[in-house]
Formats: sequence, structure tokens, C-alpha cells
Amino acid sequence: MRKQEFSRTALGRRGYSEDEVRSFLYRIADDMAAGDKEKADLRAYIERMRQWYKEHGLSPEQAVPQQQGLSVDAINILSRAQQTADAQIAEAEDYARRIVGQARQQYEEILQEAQRQAEEAANQAVGAYRSGEGAHSAEAEELERRIAYLRTFAEVTQVQLRSVLEGLAQEVGKLGHIPDQGRQVLNGSSPR
Repeated sequence: MRKQEFSRTALGRRGYSEDEVRSFLYRIADDMAAGDKEKADLRAYIERMRQWYKEHGLSPEQAVPQQQGLSVDAINILSRAQQTADAQIAEAEDYARRIVGQARQQYEEILQEAQRQAEEAANQAVGAYRSGEGAHSAEAEELERRIAYLRTFAEVTQVQLRSVLEGLAQEVGKLGHIPDQGRQVLNGSSPR
């Protein structure tokens, strides 16, 4: 996951190849679902072991030597589940940091492009003002320039941000719902 790289999109668009990113997100979702299933299976196994001890009026500490092996197995399974959960959390945090970094970079690119286009429009407005008939004043010229700059900057920024938000909404929609167990883990409580 940490070594994943995406190719850039064609000249007319910004960012990475949507198909590659989408494919990568599907793979991550599948891996996380498999990890969630494994954790749920391990939790169910531990719960079955606890229930067995309870039904037989025993605690794991009171178990006979043959049953003590089951307790060790349960501890090993719980340890593996915790390690798996920790690894997935670390991967998710790393992925989130990279996504935030990419979003910041894309934000900077959008801002620079909007400024470039606004500056170009401002220069065109000044040229049109100067080529027009009538009296020209430096104040009116600067006003035309600022109006054209702000109008273009706002339009370009709005279009590009709308595109980014739509893409983000699609990606978030693909992630689906967090399972109840995942929500409990995120909230700091343990699933029962």
C-alpha cells in the first residue's frame, strides 16, 4: 500500500488516473473487509470459548491442563487480532495522511491555475479598455483589471472545486458504511 503509485491524468485534467485510484480503493476495501472478517471470526471464537467455560462452570485459570491449551490458543488468537487491527489502523492513518497531502497539493495547483487565468483575464480586460474609445484613466483601468481578475478567479475556482468535491463525494460513497464493530472501535469502546 505504501509503495502504490498512480499515473497522472491527461493534459486536460488534473490529478491521478481515476481508474487506477478506483482500482486501488477497491483493493484496499477488499483487504480491509477480509481483515474485518478475520477479526470478527476471532472475536466469535473467543466468545465461544468464554461461553464454553461459563457453561461448564469453569474459568480459564481453573481449566485442566488439556483445556489450558485452549486458553493459550485464545490468547494467541486475540494477540493476532490485535496485531492485525493495529496494522490496519496504521495503514489507514498512513493512507489518510497521503490523501490529505495530495488534497493539499491539488488545492495549491487549483489556486495557482485560478490565479494564472485570472491574471490573464485581467490583462485582456486592460487591453480591451485601452483599445476602446473615449478618455482613459489609470483608476478606471485598474478597476477594470481588478474586476476581470476577481470574476475569472471566482469562476475558475468554483468550477475546479466543484469537480474536486464531486470526485470526493463519489469516492466516499464507494467506501460504504462503517460496520457497527468498526464504529465501536473508532469510538473507543470494545465490541461485545
